[in-house]
Amino acid sequence: MCVCCRKRLLQWELFRLKISDKGIGLFDGNGRSFYLCKECASNEKMPLSLYKLKGAPKDKNIIKEQIEEIRIQWQKLD
Repeated sequence: MCVCCRKRLLQWELFRLKISDKGIGLFDGNGRSFYLCKECASNEKMPLSLYKLKGAPKDKNIIKEQIEEIRIQWQKLD
């Protein structure tokens, strides 16, 4: 389920991400993770639920940049 829009999708249709000291990144098997759908990842207006996640960067521009990098990486994998 996407943390932003709460849509229930299959796991392979979602980005699995985590928050680390460096910010938001792809899940590497350690720590707690969350899912984000492709629609929310490509949305210009970043949903407020991402800012509310524990440990997430508080600067909106940093979050947008990190999500954009992850979306580009995801497209390379497809």
